[in-house]
Amino acid sequence: MDTPYCFARRRAAGFSFEGSTSCTLGQRVGDADGIWAWWSWDGAQLTAANERYGLYPLYCYSAPDAVGLSTSIPRLIALGADTALDYGALAVFLRLGFFIGDDTPFRHIRAVPPAASLGWDGTLRLHCSGRAAPRPAAMRRHAVVDAYIDLFRQSIARRAPQDKEWIMPLSGGRDSRHILFELLRQGHRPALCLTTEHFPPRGAEDVRVAGVLARELGLSHVVLPQPSCRFEAELRKNLLTGFCSDEHAWYLAAMDYLKRQGRPVYDGIGGDVLSAGLFVSPRSLALFGSCDPHAIANGLLDADEEALAGLLPAQLLRRMSRELAVEHLGAEVARHLDGPNPIASFYFWNRTRREIALVPYGLLGGLPQVHAPYLDHALFDLLASLPLAMVADHTLHSEAIARAYPEWAHLPYENKQALSPSAAALDARFARRLARSLLARPSPLVRGGFLWPRLLGCLASERVASGSGWYASLALYLHQLGVQTQTPPAKVALRAEPGALTSSRSGIPS
Repeated sequence: MDTPYCFARRRAAGFSFEGSTSCTLGQRVGDADGIWAWWSWDGAQLTAANERYGLYPLYCYSAPDAVGLSTSIPRLIALGADTALDYGALAVFLRLGFFIGDDTPFRHIRAVPPAASLGWDGTLRLHCSGRAAPRPAAMRRHAVVDAYIDLFRQSIARRAPQDKEWIMPLSGGRDSRHILFELLRQGHRPALCLTTEHFPPRGAEDVRVAGVLARELGLSHVVLPQPSCRFEAELRKNLLTGFCSDEHAWYLAAMDYLKRQGRPVYDGIGGDVLSAGLFVSPRSLALFGSCDPHAIANGLLDADEEALAGLLPAQLLRRMSRELAVEHLGAEVARHLDGPNPIASFYFWNRTRREIALVPYGLLGGLPQVHAPYLDHALFDLLASLPLAMVADHTLHSEAIARAYPEWAHLPYENKQALSPSAAALDARFARRLARSLLARPSPLVRGGFLWPRLLGCLASERVASGSGWYASLALYLHQLGVQTQTPPAKVALRAEPGALTSSRSGIPS
């Protein structure tokens, strides 16, 4: 996949440069609102900046004599970026499921932080405005709901579609529904609503509930199926996300469709964490209520340590120890404990920024417009100021939607507990493809003695296969990551179309 990049080197005779001398990513709304980043090279100096959330996935490689910027980590590696692993970052990722702060799998490649300005003229200078903890909102719940409704309407008005052929990705939850209802209220009807099936074991509730909404509203509804085996999707997803996500393989079907259409879309990023109490549970309330960063970090890292110890080679496991993960994660957790809702703050500035944003601003980065109404500055400032107790019952967002659109308050929401019955057969096919890949090229990051008996068990028994998804997907991730660290830059493949490989000599069958 073609991705924007720039790479400058300091030579004895001056500077060398390749890539785009100027680049603008995302879209501004007004003077500073919106999700955006940019860079410019004038022949002697590289400058760059991004917006307050740092949601656009822009990565920076720095070395004593070089600097590179790109939306693609594999692109930076192909240009010669050092592929030394960041063991602390990976220790957290393998146990938590997302990277934190500005981490990537690679020590010398970092996500550009929020509200950053960067300069390089042979020496890298990075300034960040920082994230100030909001003051708790001094409002009663009824007034908060009214303010939510009003500010959301203003946000949508600022992001009204200029193209009549816009598309509304629609799930069975609250975020996309709220966006769609308000756009309809303001007189904007989508060309179609789009829902994508999930891979098992997640069920088909999105498809069912979105279909109910589309029929009620008289809108065209397109449902995208998934391929019979998720191996190819995981393979592509790891490359497209720069090895920064364990999610999003299911979204590639939507990505391919939306890029063919080339129409503006709306995305509900941030709504669930900020207003629906996502990740608030009795357990998380007890953890964050302790105000002990070490204890919170230890409680958040709930991976299967026994399976992880089996999957990783012993030397690698020592470098990515749980103790290192707790220390690294605890330092990040501590940054969020002084806010009115430390749970929402931690998950927004880490999971939302570093993993969820990879869909609207990574996978869909080439679309003409991807609107994110919940990240409107005025609306975000309200929602981020809400005390934890205000959203702990998980009903605030539903209440706002029902009060704003009473004529549609009867429409159902998805049942997130519904599971698919076909997970075992899918895992068996995945195991077969993974086995072929590992036979073609053993991985330095995966211990075959643990993995091979389980892969063979998946092929022989659906009972074994039904529990194999976690380590099978992780084994593929580690296999591809190992290829990136071993492959010379000139050999790294940059395309991520169906059938694309992580390396031109990786040996992974298509």
